[in-house]
Amino acid sequence: MEEIRAALQDMLGPGFGVGVTDPRDPAEGLLPEETPAVARAVEKRQRDFAAGRRASREAMSALGVAPAAIPQGEQREPVWPQGLTGSISHCITCCIATVAHTNQHRTIGVDIEPATPLDPDLIPMICTAEERNWLPTQPDPNLAAKQIFSAKEAIYKAQFPLTREVIGFKAVTLHFDGTDFHAELPANLPKCTGSILIREGMILSVAHV
Repeated sequence: MEEIRAALQDMLGPGFGVGVTDPRDPAEGLLPEETPAVARAVEKRQRDFAAGRRASREAMSALGVAPAAIPQGEQREPVWPQGLTGSISHCITCCIATVAHTNQHRTIGVDIEPATPLDPDLIPMICTAEERNWLPTQPDPNLAAKQIFSAKEAIYKAQFPLTREVIGFKAVTLHFDGTDFHAELPANLPKCTGSILIREGMILSVAHV
């Protein structure tokens, strides 16, 4: 997990705190304001949620901010303390979180996925026509499609705090330049850029507004 932490910190750059936890651990470490969100949830959801909050408080500590509660909003999004923005993501074996001051960064979105190929049946639902034309130029088109999926997840998380817009995968077209990307979004949404890489068998995606 330390390699994941270091890679994510490098992708984000200065001004961000990073936390990494294991969602397979017991659902511990929640604060009273957070527990109602998962009071009736199944065990896996409780573990995922708790791992995200522990990772977020690790990120706060790395940023030099006192750990605080992160309740859940109406769309199940994390509600950050005043003056902070952040993002959380988890897969089966790893949970990541990042936090920054809003006077330095408007929003941030992160995503983590296993670096496995995307089911070909899902590609038409995730990728636009332009992206589907690009996929055959890649060494592993189905893995590249999974990277597109991950990047779009990060983009959604980055734009939502500003717009409160629920956008579909095909509302976004990605254009890649090596490990960097920029997103073509509807005109009413903010411009978004980011980067993506694979470390320790995981796809890591970061999106900035």
